[in-house]
This record gives sequence, structure tokens and C-alpha cells, in this order.
Amino acid sequence: MRNKVYLVLLFSLTLVGLLFITKSTFKSNVRYTTFKPSGVKHEFTRVDLEQKQVVGTVSYKNKTYMTVVVDVTSNTFQVEGSVDELGDLSMSQDSYINLFKQQAKYFIEKNIDNPKKYYEELEHQSF
Repeated sequence: MRNKVYLVLLFSLTLVGLLFITKSTFKSNVRYTTFKPSGVKHEFTRVDLEQKQVVGTVSYKNKTYMTVVVDVTSNTFQVEGSVDELGDLSMSQDSYINLFKQQAKYFIEKNIDNPKKYYEELEHQSF
């Protein structure tokens, strides 16, 4: 009888030990990221389908820090201002320029003259 008690205890301790080792060895890889708006906005303030030009701005707290004019026909752009003052709140200046260039090309190719309205319609279609 005593041997059975020892065997049950040994088995129980072994099982608990295995569970502890397994739990500590195989930690979950699930991670969570919380996205919080920084307040920095990028907007397309003008799309001229005839001249194939798009104007994009980067602003924060109602102050425009950078304006980018993209000419899709000549594949050129002009930049006025900088996002350097915004520091870690914003993407890099090159990232914004690339974003505006890609979106400008898309708007012109798809004949989208009102990006805000276009995105609102897309949002409503997704529901």
C-alpha cells in the first residue's frame, strides 16, 4: 500500500514538473501592438487631372509642415517645408514623398479628382 502512495506521489510530481517545464519553455509568441494616432495628418489637397499634378500636405495641430507637388507626367516633385521638426511623431520626409508620388500616380491613372470622397466611398463599400 505504501508503494502505491509513493508511486502516485511520484507520478503527480513528475506530471507537475513536466507541465511547469513545458509552460516555461514554450512561451506564447502572441504579441500585441497598440496603435495610437500621433495627430500628424497627410492629405491630398488638390488633384488636377488635366495637368496631372497632385498636391499633398503633412500637418500637425493645424500647422502645415510640408507640401509636396507631384507632376505625374514628368515624374518630378517639388517639396516646400520639412517634417524634421515633428521628430518621432511622423514618418521620414522621404517616406512621405514616396507616399505622395505613389498615390499621385494612382489618382491620375484612375481619374480620381477627390481622394477624400474616394476613400469614404471605399470605406462604405467594405461594410
